[in-house]
Amino acid sequence: MAAARPDRTTVLVTGDGGALMGLADLETLMRTAHRAVVVVFNDAAYGAELHQYAAAGLHDAAMRIDEVDFAALGRAFGAEGIQARTLADLDVLRQWLATHTEGVFILDVSISTEVVADFLAASLEAKSTRDQR
Repeated sequence: MAAARPDRTTVLVTGDGGALMGLADLETLMRTAHRAVVVVFNDAAYGAELHQYAAAGLHDAAMRIDEVDFAALGRAFGAEGIQARTLADLDVLRQWLATHTEGVFILDVSISTEVVADFLAASLEAKSTRDQR
């Protein structure tokens, strides 16, 4: 996407598990993107699996991962970035966006493993209803 539309800011949104699996792709993004923001929702877990399988009674140890500082990883690749833990932390991203600076910005957003997205909760409920029939 970044190569196809260099006139636009590319935005990638991922979870921490997906970001770890795609870490090698960060180098490609750094090299090809004129301007990009990577938002990593960081719950120190493979969240979708946690909500599906741990909720079904499977042991969750394999679904949890050590918390990773994706902003620091991004800086190691030459990006800018922060760990956002409060709404006020987003001001750094707002300021970066306002400058029209070229490059990549990594926004590592801490989220709770206790909150289940509405679409996932509905999907799990539908599956449970089907299984009860």
